[in-house]
Amino acid sequence: GGKIMKKRNNKSENIRMTEEMIPVVVGNEELKTIKVNIDGYNASCFLHDRIFYSTKIVILFDELHPYWGEYFTTKYFKFEEPGKMNWGHDKQIMEINLILE
Repeated sequence: GGKIMKKRNNKSENIRMTEEMIPVVVGNEELKTIKVNIDGYNASCFLHDRIFYSTKIVILFDELHPYWGEYFTTKYFKFEEPGKMNWGHDKQIMEINLILE
C-alpha cells in the first residue's frame, strides 16, 4: 500500500485567515491574540480598535522577521480573499495563515 505523508509539524494545522477570525482589542483592554504564520514565521495577531481612530492590524513576530523585524502594523488593510491581506496604498499582499494548536 501507499505511505501516508505526515505534515512536518503534525501538532498544528494552518488555516487561511480572514478578518473575522482576528480578536479585537478595544482601547487599553486586555490583549487577546491569535497565532498566525506569515512567510514561515510565527506571530501573534490582533485588531486594535483605537476608539476615536481607525482600527489597525497588529502582528507581533515570535522571532525577528527579516523584513518586518519585531512587528508589523497598519490601518490600511483589507482581506480580499482568505489568507491574503492587501495592505498599504500600493495593494501589497501579505499571506497570513491561522495556526490551530
